[in-house]
Amino acid sequence: MKKISLLLLMCVWLPVLKAQFDPQFSQYMYNESFINPAYAGSHEALSLTTLGRKQWMGFSGAPTNVTFSGHVPLAAEKIGVGLNIMNESIGVMYRNLILVNAAYRLKLPKGKLCFGLQTGASAYTERLSQVTTIETNDRQFLQSTPTLWGLNAGGGLYYYTEKWYVGLSVPRMLLNTSVGNAVRTAFVGNSLTYYLAGGYVFELNEDYKLKPSLMLKAASAAPLQPELNLQAILKDRFWLGLGYRLNDALATMVGWQANPQFRVGYNYDLSLSKLSTYNTGSHELVLNYVFKYKNKNYSSPRFF
Repeated sequence: MKKISLLLLMCVWLPVLKAQFDPQFSQYMYNESFINPAYAGSHEALSLTTLGRKQWMGFSGAPTNVTFSGHVPLAAEKIGVGLNIMNESIGVMYRNLILVNAAYRLKLPKGKLCFGLQTGASAYTERLSQVTTIETNDRQFLQSTPTLWGLNAGGGLYYYTEKWYVGLSVPRMLLNTSVGNAVRTAFVGNSLTYYLAGGYVFELNEDYKLKPSLMLKAASAAPLQPELNLQAILKDRFWLGLGYRLNDALATMVGWQANPQFRVGYNYDLSLSKLSTYNTGSHELVLNYVFKYKNKNYSSPRFF
């Protein structure tokens, strides 16, 4: 076979389809639409983001995903709607995900409090023909498995001002399990995964800002996973940052704000887990464009 690691990944995915797992993003603060549906509309204009991540370079069958998200405020900015699309591969398992977000945005004296709901579907298949087997023309590996569709839903809260934000969400509340060529969907219950994320922008002077941010991921029967980031912002144009994911990776980030509407960011993860011997790190690229409306004047970019 191609590599032993590929077969091990197959052994994990083939017996049962479980659709509650979430992708890993180091630049989550610029892709929060996937984590929290209440984020929809928070850029106060039509905002489009695409993010690509290649994890564990040099490790056969390692996760690779590309995401696209768009969101916009509507109805005098009281409502936010968004669309998320993702293509992901892990070993021979391929997943396509489409999610729709809706948020109600309540304006408060110093910021906005948003309540969000999310619903969507995932399509799964295993491309078994990609495996090189010992036995020639092994019938079990001549063709891909049937594509299975599973539904999901989630919710979240999000509060933000010009200087800071905090959000709490449970993006996936349903568990999809394969039963032959069908999918059984059930409420996750005690196995829910919670995300708590927040950040603050400290203005040191006219040219320099510091932005610490934190994300906590909690699930039953799993250790709490904190992720801490610190970014330095120079003249609202250039971004440099470091991040640490407990027992997993050290992240380095750079970004360029070409103008108040367009931003590009790159992240490199140095693996710190037991898999560090087998890979050369992970790469991540994010692009964001916020459309400028005629009745709005953007003097500075959004920091989250």
